[in-house]
Amino acid sequence: MRLSINKNRAMSTSNLSKNGSSKPNASSPATKRIVTFAAKAAVATTTVTVSYAAYYYATVVLLAGSALEVNGESLDVMNEMTDKKAVKEEENLSLNKRYYKTDEHYGFEYLGLDTYYGLTSINDDKNTVNSASAVEIVSKAMSAAGLDYETETFINFSNDETGEEEGKGKFMTITPKHHHRSTFSACPSYGCPFLPLDVHYEEKAKKELMNMRNLSEGGSSEEEDSNKSGDQSGLILNSSGSDNAATLTLIGYKGGRLQDQVNQDRAFVLTPYFYRNIGNSKSWEKENKQHIARLLGVFDGHAKFGEKVSEYVVRTLPPLLGSKLVNEIATQAKSDDSGASAVEARDRDIVKILHDTFVELDASAPAHRSGGCTASVVLQLDSKVYVANAGDSRSFIAVHFNSPAVNDADGSEQETVTEIIFATREDVSVNNKPHLGEEQQRVEKMGGSVYLPPGFLTTGKGTTRVMYRDPMSGGMSGLAMSRSIGDWEAGKVGVIPDPLVDILDLKRLKSKVLEKLNSTCSTSDTVEIDPATGEAKEIPNDVDCINYTEKDIRVFAFSATDGLLDYLPEDIIAQHVAKGLYGVSGEDDDETSVGSLHLLSSCEDLIYAAAQGWQDDKGGRYRDDIAIAVADLSVPDYE
Repeated sequence: MRLSINKNRAMSTSNLSKNGSSKPNASSPATKRIVTFAAKAAVATTTVTVSYAAYYYATVVLLAGSALEVNGESLDVMNEMTDKKAVKEEENLSLNKRYYKTDEHYGFEYLGLDTYYGLTSINDDKNTVNSASAVEIVSKAMSAAGLDYETETFINFSNDETGEEEGKGKFMTITPKHHHRSTFSACPSYGCPFLPLDVHYEEKAKKELMNMRNLSEGGSSEEEDSNKSGDQSGLILNSSGSDNAATLTLIGYKGGRLQDQVNQDRAFVLTPYFYRNIGNSKSWEKENKQHIARLLGVFDGHAKFGEKVSEYVVRTLPPLLGSKLVNEIATQAKSDDSGASAVEARDRDIVKILHDTFVELDASAPAHRSGGCTASVVLQLDSKVYVANAGDSRSFIAVHFNSPAVNDADGSEQETVTEIIFATREDVSVNNKPHLGEEQQRVEKMGGSVYLPPGFLTTGKGTTRVMYRDPMSGGMSGLAMSRSIGDWEAGKVGVIPDPLVDILDLKRLKSKVLEKLNSTCSTSDTVEIDPATGEAKEIPNDVDCINYTEKDIRVFAFSATDGLLDYLPEDIIAQHVAKGLYGVSGEDDDETSVGSLHLLSSCEDLIYAAAQGWQDDKGGRYRDDIAIAVADLSVPDYE
């Protein structure tokens, strides 16, 4: 289905005045845009220039100095993985659950773990992370990465007497200095992160996105000469994406004055992720093998100061995680074991590293007032991918390839195939919604309660919430998830940061895909028996089979907040992302050539399509913040 996107018309459908009221504006020009996916885009709009939320080098709020115990997560070393068969046969769905799941398309199997260790150690002081110890850990990690903890993370909250934040709108909506990817000297030791620009309210980014699209469609742009000459060093979009990775956002509208709107969504992509540079580690120099590492994720803030928590996580997660990975490398270097047990031990260590990172971010986040965020993170280490998730943002792993035409002579075109192999688990099925058995059990054992909307048990409609007392208002509030970073008050009644972690092996994934693709076509001649003579007769097979190789199978990841996922099917998202990554036909199209869709344009399309969903549903009264992060997960031949 080919549907048009008219974003200028969409942006004027319900023009909002400064007091938040709606009045029509029929004078805005309309510009048709055509894309292929099952949604047409338009945005319920605002008229002032508010942009994407402040990022990496802008100031962010940190925490109170008091040492608060948070959630009581155990940091004990993970239990040894049991025999695979025994894991599958476990009937006790404990809070320490391990599970194997199989992809429905190719029979690819992957391991998942719930890193929450249960309720037994809640009151065990030695297993409790407090904010003081977590701050010390994070500070050391940032220092090892060449970042100053106080400079990068501190700003005064507000007037402590009134609780009102000074300059709230200006703090998070006016574009800060946004470092370009080309300015590597200004980046941390672990690399330059791609950070999302607002597709509509960041004027320079909006203009560059329009120029990019016009050039891809064979038109002209105001910067055509610069782009054609290859001089793109001045483009602000360089700080948000490239041909193989990208991240973009759109600020929402939650009612009230436009100048008070705050984008609480955050995202980043690090490709490559030079975590081995942290602390000038030399432990890996003895290895002859080259390595690849990537890191991407999205973080959806909520409650009054949720943007401060999500901002803090974006700044501190890469150096904190990287410093732990460096230490893991040093431990590996001391071991002579390189067999299957070593691989299993490394997976176990990486899972624990991700768990500890989430817990320490939770304990050190600026959540003493009110605020928290989701965290959905994809970490690639060579051919292994680890996906960690807390909250209702989600991450996906997909494969993309071209299927051969049935008969080239008849002019039929190649069909591109894009399929999601893995998705962090849906809220309605497992673990991040408070009404689910294990989650509700934990909340109630910790003295909390779960709100179920009327008729929910029969219809499944509505949002379940963990009820807690908000420290800002003093009243009862409900959190629509049972795992998150921050949310300290909700943490007292069972909301935890401990992530669900899944492990995927990209080599095994490609092997499974190839096994199916290459088994569906046979080049062998057919043998028929003549019933009259009984003689065997060979009939040549005229099917022209293609032998797929690993290079034909592309794998990519994308993470998104619920602002995008609530209104777009994930398979449509995957297909349009693949179009931006691999070209219309799935081949390595030149992204500057006519007819190719740049990855940033692909992400822009999806954001506008989701915004149209909010517009249609809410009539311009409300739109959630939207963020997406995307990266190709190619594994080099030397891996």
